[in-house]
Amino acid sequence: MQYWVKEMEDIGFEMEKIRQGAYTLSEPMKQLEVDIRNHALNYNNNHIVKWCLANTQAKVNVNGNIQPSKLNSRLKRIKGTSGTIIAYATLQRYKLDYEAMTK
Repeated sequence: MQYWVKEMEDIGFEMEKIRQGAYTLSEPMKQLEVDIRNHALNYNNNHIVKWCLANTQAKVNVNGNIQPSKLNSRLKRIKGTSGTIIAYATLQRYKLDYEAMTK
């Protein structure tokens, strides 16, 4: 992964570091759940995305923060869910900038 990050930086992309812990991912994961329940997330009825979402459970820490976790199996995959939550975390970080650009 570090090789890919360096390669992207070398060709001019600015990379954003998002920590993979419950403190950072809790609010974005909760917002993703709200958007799914309100049918506000458009994933084009993609079967892989649906499969990843179905394989994901919320792991709660002692502070009440949540982060994605696999449902009791090493064979389950949640990368699609994790990537979406990371995108939500990035949006949360830059939401005001994004809204200013879209006005």
